Amino acid sequence: AAATLSAAEARGCSLPRYRAAERADLLEEWNRAREAVEGEAVTNLIVVGERLGLNDLAADLLHRHRLSTRLLGIQTLGHLRDRSEWTHLVALLAHPNTALSLTAARALVDIDAREATPLVMPQVIARADWPQTTVSKLLKAAGTDLVTQPLCNAILVSDVPTSVRLLKYAGLARSETVDLLVEMLLRERHEPPVLAAAMKAMSGNAALPRIERLAGHEVWYVRMQAAKLLGRLGLERDLKLLETLLTDREWWVRYRAAQAIAALPFMGPNRLRELKSRQRDHFAADMMQQAMAEVGLA
Repeated sequence: AAATLSAAEARGCSLPRYRAAERADLLEEWNRAREAVEGEAVTNLIVVGERLGLNDLAADLLHRHRLSTRLLGIQTLGHLRDRSEWTHLVALLAHPNTALSLTAARALVDIDAREATPLVMPQVIARADWPQTTVSKLLKAAGTDLVTQPLCNAILVSDVPTSVRLLKYAGLARSETVDLLVEMLLRERHEPPVLAAAMKAMSGNAALPRIERLAGHEVWYVRMQAAKLLGRLGLERDLKLLETLLTDREWWVRYRAAQAIAALPFMGPNRLRELKSRQRDHFAADMMQQAMAEVGLA
């Protein structure tokens, strides 16, 4: 704790002895502290870790047989930014065990994100077994500048399941690049799951020229995502299209269209009530009533 606050303490504080039986506990405690800090405190903890001999301990654990032991060693090497086992960690990226491969990927990124990202990204693309939450943390650690281009390139050319899975990470890439990617996907791809996932990932106005076609798509969840996107963009010129979606045959499309209309920044209470009153389709009127009630306009 003192070392995290002071580089001088990290270099010169008195360190206790520890027994062999306490090594695993020491590594776990150091890793917890390492994950809880940032900035100069990270460097200070690495200094303390090196003085405690954690580098050798971690390298030894990496080559043991027990899975939990190996994982602890890999994690510690990454947190120490220790390159001594770099080649071995790279080899583990292709390991069939999900935990081993993903922990090795995170360790490599922690050690040297610029060198590791070109090695890790092919595994992110290929391995559907890597959990989304953990991959998101990995890509965030690698950084937007390193992740954006390989991620977007892969989304553009991958098969449907892979493109849809990778689009879940689009928020970790540069928004302007993602919007260009979405425009290309909506122009060049025709698979409904890709179209829906692409609209979900969009942040700007790049795809608007094709929004009418998507709002009339034969697959209901594409129309639903179009309604949500129109609401998110919040442009008055799209109100008429949202009103059309209010009469859609699918309940979810009507619901998202009504929610989108109720959330439009230029639609005050009086204008919302007027829009509801002019609906001739009772399903559309009922859905507007529900959406208005959700925002406190019963």
